[in-house]
Amino acid sequence: MSVRFVIVGAPRTGSTLLVRTLNSIAGVRCHGELLQRNVVRGFEDGFDPEQATAQERKARAERLYAEREADPHGFITEALAGDGLATGLKITYEIFFDARWQAVIDQLVGDPGIRFVHLVRHNDLRRYVSEEILYAGGPNHSGAGGRADESVRITVDIESFLARRAEIAASARRFRALVAERDVLEISYEAMAQDIGAEVARVCAFLDPAIEPSGTRAALNKVGATDLRETVSNVDELLAHAATRDFVLAQ
Repeated sequence: MSVRFVIVGAPRTGSTLLVRTLNSIAGVRCHGELLQRNVVRGFEDGFDPEQATAQERKARAERLYAEREADPHGFITEALAGDGLATGLKITYEIFFDARWQAVIDQLVGDPGIRFVHLVRHNDLRRYVSEEILYAGGPNHSGAGGRADESVRITVDIESFLARRAEIAASARRFRALVAERDVLEISYEAMAQDIGAEVARVCAFLDPAIEPSGTRAALNKVGATDLRETVSNVDELLAHAATRDFVLAQ
């Protein structure tokens, strides 16, 4: 039976990069967000959307959604019942703590065979900016169809940033408390950005030493600006504020 695992973290912490990269490794299968409220996203069953018709894609999406709604517990159990070396899925904090999915989450947390990979991002401001740009419809990564020539600029409301930062921090603490007695590997966005191969190798070793990750490369390319001044209109204000200055300077 596959080692079963769940990737948990806030949005914009590198989960899509990790999922796609793991799926490029022999013996590993990682689903996407199977518990989104109105859709099953990223179900890995060999289906190639580029080779399917619009009608086939629609029919498959409706079938997966109906199956999940009819039996969420059974749907997730079956999704994790792979025959490779490791099978997993990703869940954001918002979904992990959504009362609608409490029974499913209790199932995962209570199963001693499940391993958890916790994604964090140390630069809270850049995570927030990335999230706001995504909400504004801007580019994020190559797998989402983002284009480098698209330009989205936002203004960071510092109070809103601080509130969102506190919310993410509270979710992280709550998650760590829930899985305190479990097998958990913590991976940072910054470490993946610096050396994705090394971090994915850590994940593979954590899941099953038999997994061979050598030569692994990032399965996605980041799209968009790296200089905050290209995407944030009030960088000077952020530099002047004690709560955001260090995040801006940490390029």
